Amino acid sequence: MSPQLSRRALFGRAARIQPPETQGPRVAVLGGGCLAVQGVACGSCADPCAPRALKMHALLGGRAIPLIDVAVCSGCGDCLNVCPVGALTLAPAGLGENTSCA
Repeated sequence: MSPQLSRRALFGRAARIQPPETQGPRVAVLGGGCLAVQGVACGSCADPCAPRALKMHALLGGRAIPLIDVAVCSGCGDCLNVCPVGALTLAPAGLGENTSCA
């Protein structure tokens, strides 16, 4: 018999993105489909990041790309649902100090 989900848990952000606790600590990782990396003005992933692990790094020419500080990232996943192309994922911690697709 499967456990019952409340409507809030079914449609809430936490129910969709939390990794199982058995997998250990996780951090956000940026994939190649990121709009900002492709030259489109976007930064929606940086806004919901409460610990400010995901910041927009300014480049020459007025462009900015996301930069994730994995030492600060809590793995909460708040950035995953706001990405319009799903370029962010959660991966096991220990991939390096900073990740970017530049």
